[in-house]
Amino acid sequence: MSSDFYIMITITAIAGCFWLYKKGKRTVALVRKVRRAFKGVCLNSKSTLNAEQCKKIAIGAMYASQQGAYQNSIETGIKDVLPQILGEWWGITSTMDAKRELDYLLNKGFRYYFPFVWEAFLLNNSEQQDEIFQKNMTSQEDYDKITSQFQNLQETYEELIGCKVITSKDDLRRYGVVGWDAGRICFLARACCEMGYITETEAWDYMNSAYELAHTTFVSWKELAMSYIIGRSLWGGKRSYNSVMKETADDLLTNPQSPWVQYLW
Repeated sequence: MSSDFYIMITITAIAGCFWLYKKGKRTVALVRKVRRAFKGVCLNSKSTLNAEQCKKIAIGAMYASQQGAYQNSIETGIKDVLPQILGEWWGITSTMDAKRELDYLLNKGFRYYFPFVWEAFLLNNSEQQDEIFQKNMTSQEDYDKITSQFQNLQETYEELIGCKVITSKDDLRRYGVVGWDAGRICFLARACCEMGYITETEAWDYMNSAYELAHTTFVSWKELAMSYIIGRSLWGGKRSYNSVMKETADDLLTNPQSPWVQYLW
């Protein structure tokens, strides 16, 4: 056989090994995530945070539970998957990216759109619904976002009722989506800090703001949780796994190790 044949076989073998290596890394990361998620409430035994600081971190408890992250420290305990979470999911690979996303969530987020989503959801006429969006959205980007959120709410409304996240349309207005914005600000600040994109002082500034946002809106951890689930439903539609998120919320609200049980609202 010619040398070209052996070269081709060698290249193919190397490519195959590289593919298996990459697939193996993804599989290991997935297994770690599933294992963490089924641990329930994950706590960092080395944490030195006081009760007030833990209460602030607990604003992001739903997001932390999804990822199997620590609930009581800035350190998440999942640094191996943070490049994927931040880079692939959020487009964050630098300090500028981190601050852009965190400032967006803090100053706008889903709560900018929700009053108009709610207003349109009360109507049955598609032309009137679209008129609300056209009237209040000032850019094509905002229009696309609000129509997507509205469609996702239409898709998941009955599911939200079935999961006992809400009992009626009035509960949508009652809970809103502030919990979704605040929870993501909190967890994202921790993750960006751990990756070195923002300082610890900056992370606490964002978490303090998320805490104030939540505490000026809700009167309990339960309200925060239901709001988070509603916001996530508007984000992901049928891909939101609302029943799983409701189970996560129920665990956080009842598990003796949970910060939501340990610390009063």
